[in-house]
Formats: sequence, C-alpha cells, structure tokens
Amino acid sequence: MDIRFGSGVAGWIGRRMARKLGGPAKAGKVPFSVEIHHSTKTLIWSRTFANSHTFTSEFHPVKTYQQGGYWVESTGPIKIQLGVSTEGGNWQWLQRSVSIFRLPIPTIFRPKVSAGKAIVNELYQFEVKISLPVLGFLFGYSGTLKEDVEETIG
Repeated sequence: MDIRFGSGVAGWIGRRMARKLGGPAKAGKVPFSVEIHHSTKTLIWSRTFANSHTFTSEFHPVKTYQQGGYWVESTGPIKIQLGVSTEGGNWQWLQRSVSIFRLPIPTIFRPKVSAGKAIVNELYQFEVKISLPVLGFLFGYSGTLKEDVEETIG
C-alpha cells in the first residue's frame, strides 16, 4: 500500500490526522491488511498499516439502496454519512455529511473524503483521499488487496 501526504500546512495536518486515525505519519509504501467482520446490522473494518497501526471503523446501513439508503461510518466520536455510486461497475463512496460528538460539521470546515474501489484483473484496488477546503489534499492511501481467507472447520 502507498501512503501520501499533502505539502506545507496541509501535509502537517494530514500527518497528525493520520496518526490520530491509527495510520503512519510517514509517506511511502507500507504493509497493509484489512479484516472485515460483520453482524446482522454492522460491518467492522480493521485496517492495519505497517504491521503496527490499526484503524477500526463500523459501517451501519440505513434503509436499502432502492429506498435511497446510505451507510454511516463511525470511528470514535466521528460519524460520516455515505451514499454509494456503482457507475461503471466500480464502488465509490459519496460523502453526505460529517459530525463529531453528534454535532454536524459545516461544509466549509468539513474534511472531504473520497474513497472507492474497483476490481481490476480480479484484484481489489482501492484509493482513499482526504482534503480540506482551502488547504487541499491532506493525505491518502491506495493499493491492491490480495484475498487471504481463513476457514474454520468443525
């Protein structure tokens, strides 16, 4: 996986934000894995960067796709409401709103998260970018996941 940071003040903020979210604060290629668990109402994603930094979030569906549904990603006190676009067969999260401690963050101060995935040559490729109005690109990461399925017999 490759992690990148913006330049100047944006990069400084990006490194601090990455650390707060459990990621590394140094750019470059790092080992990356993700474990996805689920219950009837929640998906839990645990992303591990550089074999030591883990960032976990929970995804809760609200309504169905046909009903105009969306997902809510929760990471500690931060909640991001996300729609989904599947144009061209790819999956793109569409950020609708962000709140912290249940208080909505106004658009002018809200980090913009751009995240998506595509299947290319039967491999799962992903990219996540975070930016702020005025400052621009803070940090992002991208890469290709290889399936490692654990089976339980018994």
